[in-house]
Amino acid sequence: MTFADTLSPQERRRGRVLACLACYFGCISEVMVDSSAIVILYIAMMGGSKSEAMLSTGFSAVFCMLAMIPCAVLVGRIGLKRAVAVSCLAGCAGFLLMAAAPFFGPWRKAAALAGCLVFCAQRTLYGAAWYPLLDAFLRPQDRGSFFGTMRFTYMVLTGTLFYFVGRWMGEDPPVGLMQAVLAVTGLLLLGRLFCVMRFPENPAEEKVRLDWRRALGISVRNGPLVSYSVYVCLLSAASTSIVPLTLLYLRNHAGLDAGRVQVFSVVGIAGSVAGFFCYGFLLRALRLRRLELGVHLAFVVAALVLALAGADVPGFLPVAGAAYFLASFAGSAFMCNNSTEFLALARPGNKPMAVAFLQTYQNVGISIGRAGTAAVLGADLLAPSWRLGPLELCGYQTLFLVSGVAMAALLVLLPTLPAFVPKHSDYYEP
Repeated sequence: MTFADTLSPQERRRGRVLACLACYFGCISEVMVDSSAIVILYIAMMGGSKSEAMLSTGFSAVFCMLAMIPCAVLVGRIGLKRAVAVSCLAGCAGFLLMAAAPFFGPWRKAAALAGCLVFCAQRTLYGAAWYPLLDAFLRPQDRGSFFGTMRFTYMVLTGTLFYFVGRWMGEDPPVGLMQAVLAVTGLLLLGRLFCVMRFPENPAEEKVRLDWRRALGISVRNGPLVSYSVYVCLLSAASTSIVPLTLLYLRNHAGLDAGRVQVFSVVGIAGSVAGFFCYGFLLRALRLRRLELGVHLAFVVAALVLALAGADVPGFLPVAGAAYFLASFAGSAFMCNNSTEFLALARPGNKPMAVAFLQTYQNVGISIGRAGTAAVLGADLLAPSWRLGPLELCGYQTLFLVSGVAMAALLVLLPTLPAFVPKHSDYYEP
């Protein structure tokens, strides 16, 4: 029996509602840094170069890859809710520093970048505490539907909000308006803090003082956790570039103009929203084992279709759109699978370290996949065109083909996953 089973249905429901509200209060700032043009434009207004503006969107991934395990150690020292308090207050301060950047005169660019850096750094600490906090009121049978519903609603919320904010700000917004938007966004993080502090609390998990070597050792000796982490790392590395690479393929090889590519990107957003919306139903209907297999096969099919469907083939755009939708749908389901397994694989008393261990592997895979694809494209390492039987493939199609073949090869790892083999009888006699 888990701690969540000891709570009443009303207490569990209250925890889920508070978790969704905490997500809504905080996701606006996260999407603004990761996906919105607001922070990029603002840093440019403060005198930042294009590379500095783009660098601001990559701070979070670097911190998550390098600092997740140290942050898990810190969470074990200070407690889950205190870690969230530090995180939310630091995130709010980071956004307020960005908003105040014009008042720093010649140091305004440095202030804006410093504020962005502070915000991105606190996300790692928050991530180390978030999943263990959810485990206090999420029963195993509630996890899948909760993560699917929460992510579906926050995508709809942020998409709608940023659409209207963009229309309201216009094409050339004044600096003062940008400052106001950033300041309000930072203050919303205090709403996240308010909600998290009212979560049901598991006294056994709130503050576990484990030596970091022992905590990491417990995770390393957890065979199902290690096998799933390695699988997630490799599949993330192979699949993470499919969605952005599709847009580059359409723009630079298929010859679509920027407006049509932007419209085409809506197909990917629709796929992501559909994946989150359907996840709870699919998990109940298929169970995790079949769903993990289906998500993996969907990635393989999407990559191979994009590799083999040339831009000169009749009906190319509908076929590419279907593959793009499928890849985005699979990406959403893969994210929810990971969140569900985070909590299932984390050993009681060591949850922050176990979650950090898995997230580190995942972020390493994403970083390798994105950086590797960017390096190959930037160095022009691929032939402009080559023949595969009757097909003529370009460099983008080659990357899709490599991705699809690599993911097909990774199917051999499925029997090592805990959802496929939940009961182990290990034997090792060196």
